[in-house]
Amino acid sequence: MATALENLLTQLGTTLSAITGLTRWYNDPPESISEFPAGMAYSRFGEMSVEAGGQGRSQHTVVIDIYNSRVVAPDAIDAAKVWPDRVHAALAADMTLGGYVANIVWPMRYTAGVMPYNNATHYGVRFEVTYKVRNAVTTG
Repeated sequence: MATALENLLTQLGTTLSAITGLTRWYNDPPESISEFPAGMAYSRFGEMSVEAGGQGRSQHTVVIDIYNSRVVAPDAIDAAKVWPDRVHAALAADMTLGGYVANIVWPMRYTAGVMPYNNATHYGVRFEVTYKVRNAVTTG
């Protein structure tokens, strides 16, 4: 059975892979990135607790990386300007990721700039988004 975080990342990938202009979405981190623009999401940090009655409650901050270009150049910087609005619109349109999460804890944050990946330098935009999740706690 998938964990709450696994479900969150899978559903987030489904939502973001449909963004206009995105060539490739990686569900698992690749050895290298060769198609642009490309994106992936992964966990940055989180908090987990248990409420009375065994209800789990957690917040997961995930990173969404959009790699716009293999090079840092003026046209790459200019082309990356679309990603904050496109990612924001996609997340706002599906704030519960199809019911897999309770909601987004706004605001969404982003940083544009140089993004190293596996010994290569790219240019892109990194987002941090926090999701609130409620789930049953299982012991194992």
